[in-house]
Amino acid sequence: MMICEQSTASALIHHRAAVTRCLAAGVLASVMLLSPVRAADPEFQQAMATAVRAAADHVLPSVVMIEIVGTSEGGQGEVEQDAPTSGVIVDVDGDQVYVIASQIVAMKPAASILVVLGNGQRETAQVVAKDQHRDLVLLKFKSSAPVAAIKLDSGAAGTVGQTTIAVGRYGADVSPMVSTGILSAQGRLDGIALQTDARVSASLYGGALIDLYGNVLGVIIPAVAEGGAENPTDWYDSGIAFAIPTEVIAAKLDRLKAGQTIQKGLLGIVSTSQDLNDTGTEIAAVRSRSPAEAAGIRAGDRVTAVNQISVQRHQQIRQVLGSFDAGETVQIGIDRDGQSMNFDVTLADTIPPLQPQRLGIVANQTADSAVVVSGILPGSPAAKVLELDDVILQIGDAEIASTDALRHQMISAVPDTAIPIRFRRGDETLDASVTPESIAGKMRNQSPAGWDSNDDRWIDAEMKLPESGNVAHFVAPRLSQDGDQEGGDQEGGDQESVRDLGLMILLLGPGEGTPAGAVQKWQAAAERSGVVVCAIAPEDQGKWQPKELEIVANFAAAMMKKAPIHPKAVAVGAAGAVSGADATAADSMALAASISQSKVFFGVAISAKTRPPAVRMRENEPSASLQMMMPVDEPTDLPGWAQTIEKAGYPIIRGGGVDQAGVLAWVRRLQAI
Repeated sequence: MMICEQSTASALIHHRAAVTRCLAAGVLASVMLLSPVRAADPEFQQAMATAVRAAADHVLPSVVMIEIVGTSEGGQGEVEQDAPTSGVIVDVDGDQVYVIASQIVAMKPAASILVVLGNGQRETAQVVAKDQHRDLVLLKFKSSAPVAAIKLDSGAAGTVGQTTIAVGRYGADVSPMVSTGILSAQGRLDGIALQTDARVSASLYGGALIDLYGNVLGVIIPAVAEGGAENPTDWYDSGIAFAIPTEVIAAKLDRLKAGQTIQKGLLGIVSTSQDLNDTGTEIAAVRSRSPAEAAGIRAGDRVTAVNQISVQRHQQIRQVLGSFDAGETVQIGIDRDGQSMNFDVTLADTIPPLQPQRLGIVANQTADSAVVVSGILPGSPAAKVLELDDVILQIGDAEIASTDALRHQMISAVPDTAIPIRFRRGDETLDASVTPESIAGKMRNQSPAGWDSNDDRWIDAEMKLPESGNVAHFVAPRLSQDGDQEGGDQEGGDQESVRDLGLMILLLGPGEGTPAGAVQKWQAAAERSGVVVCAIAPEDQGKWQPKELEIVANFAAAMMKKAPIHPKAVAVGAAGAVSGADATAADSMALAASISQSKVFFGVAISAKTRPPAVRMRENEPSASLQMMMPVDEPTDLPGWAQTIEKAGYPIIRGGGVDQAGVLAWVRRLQAI
């Protein structure tokens, strides 16, 4: 939608007149209660179009285009780094003009950043500071011509359901861009953003989100909600967009003008459950050298409030904490053994990355929340202390009521540090000390006793998903007609055989043959290792595509309904994980899928020659900890990008001369704690 730009004064007069006409037509009063007949009324449509144009005209003098000149070559020319975006003038101090823009304009080195005004005038800008918590950057430039800044303190309070308008600029003639929608939600992205269903392209990032009165509600950022697209710009023009509220920008502006980098505030507690929406706020572990540890918060504590806001689940904790920056102090209410306590915690910008540890046990959780040892890795720390059927009662100060809580505590444990452990053996309660081992390093080649025996009959079959054009083939224990394993019940039965199989999603590279042929090569190793293998070919035989990341995860979810697979023994990989095999595009796709679909995959097996994909690296988390295996012997054989992986807290396992059976045995051992 193209609009005519006017002077500030005439735009304001035109805008007020348009709003008056819209009120007469009932637009603003009934925008949330439209019937299809009303929306199709030509008079209504004309009145709405007039109001949108007038509102956009009101802010356009403050909306600019941002150009990047001489961007260094570091990728494949991604649109979010190279294409022009928008910005909003937020302050004028003499001849210094300050512009808020999306942080993508400063994601990689550039010879210069140009701010292009509505009249085509180009000015060289410099980066003043970044708000990395909210994906914003503050730029400044000198201007001899008068410019107008938006009003950050307009007092406009967005209401869910109201009409919103995204405004930006694009093209050689710096044409206005406008997209309309409604305000879908507030407090999104862990409490920092507004959400709109306006269709927003990359050119609108950094632009203004306004209401029908021309009040600026926020500045648009390239971000996606958790569980959405991997790359923030993958959702462009999709009907989902986010904006940082102007009142937040106003509150942070002085810090940014002073050159301060703003970071997200981190606390350092770990949930007992993988699903943060589960009811309960008990802390499974406290990250080492974190603000929570420094304040005296302990594993086993239950969070009751954050800054006097009551919380009942970890997602609420995350939501409240989301609005705080590093360096700010929050009050954490705690219940410890029935005693109420308050801790003032100063949030940090970083916490030392995870160095995931393990005891070396496989554990089952009974109906009464008892955590029972069902397997022990030979030679592991647990082998020196625990026996089969022991019940884990307590680790350190924390009582253990679930396998997830035990797993999260081990992943967060301090390396080379002994931990008190209390367990029940028969009718006797015992205390001991155990020093967990690092998951990273040379691959452990021994599995718990009994895993190498498999009397089930295995079959191979084709598999398709309704929403996918990908062809897949799998090998698994023979299934009954209703989809369950013959002779077994996924929700009960023998604790040693139920839900302890592994799953390997094997991605095929272009030209690597058919999924059926791939499964045939892996079938013997699959049966011997107790790991279901599902081979998937790309939809386009020439390449894997970003849209298939979620499809790969969907195949994993579908396979878990067909066989008794342990939910933590799920990996994605490629044939390059086998010693001596070459890396293909499938290895890169497997790495991308493992990082982007972190709630599904807990392991990735790839070649050390894998080309790293263009995905945003997240820090490894205790609630969804990912392991990476490559067929190398020494740390010096790892690729250069492995250091980035390790700094983000991902353990890398060196498989040496691993074969197919070794890869699959490692996949099944992912369930070990």
